[in-house]
Amino acid sequence: MTIKQESKFKMSLSTDEFLIKNERLTKDLPEFGTTVTEFRGILSKIKLIDGQQQNVRTGVAKDKRDVKNALIALAAENSAQVFAFAKVSNNKTLMDEVHFSISDLGRMTDVALRTYSDELNKKMVPLLESLGKYGITAETQKKFADTLTAFENSLVKPRISIAEKREATRGLQTLFILLDSQISKLDAIIGIIRYNEVNFYNGYKTIRKLVNINTGVVALKATASDIVTSEPIKGVLFTLKSDSTVLTKRTADKGSFLIRNMKPGTYEVAVKKDGYKEKALSVSISDRERSELKVELEKS
Repeated sequence: MTIKQESKFKMSLSTDEFLIKNERLTKDLPEFGTTVTEFRGILSKIKLIDGQQQNVRTGVAKDKRDVKNALIALAAENSAQVFAFAKVSNNKTLMDEVHFSISDLGRMTDVALRTYSDELNKKMVPLLESLGKYGITAETQKKFADTLTAFENSLVKPRISIAEKREATRGLQTLFILLDSQISKLDAIIGIIRYNEVNFYNGYKTIRKLVNINTGVVALKATASDIVTSEPIKGVLFTLKSDSTVLTKRTADKGSFLIRNMKPGTYEVAVKKDGYKEKALSVSISDRERSELKVELEKS
């Protein structure tokens, strides 16, 4: 959710709690039952999609870590077995090619690990008959090959999850439009008793105004995270440019920063960090409304 959506969602939840506590005053109002039921249904859908949006990146990162660790363990075990075969066979070239420990493999980049594992698998296949007494069989080779395939598939999942996250964002936008419509209907229906139930009506209006709080003086919150792990990145340089303004900020320990009192308008943003691919995007700043900019960086 955006900051504005979060504020509206919290206001809507508070409104619903208020209406539940005072349902004796509203239960007989025309169309109130149908309207509030639809209102609550939309809130449930927003909560569900937001949960999916938050969890998709975390889930993808965990899946990738798990399969990567499994591949490293199998590659290290098979490397040791092939190395023993090469040592006994006095095959110095093969010894050099497979002389990698589990710590060596753990320090490899994803691409390097994938390449090495693929080459190791290709070396193992024609030697299966000879490698049997060293612990490598057709079954263990297949397990290694399947784990390698799973790891290769995990490398493209972050891209897929980005598409899923964007789809969730579009879904939220639609739901918030529907939420606005239902809130407007509730305002009109409850307005019927504004003069007969003054305290209730004033309480309702007070709850409804919470959506306008949270603007403060913060104009922009920016966050940078790793596209694969979702971990926050410290020291990312953001350069924001408009027709008359140039601003630069770096992310702190939690991968974010705040800018206060920005002039409204559209800013072109350049995002840089050593070891990551540079990214360019734009952000719109509105008067008295906090904008949020989330950037996911890919390692170079």
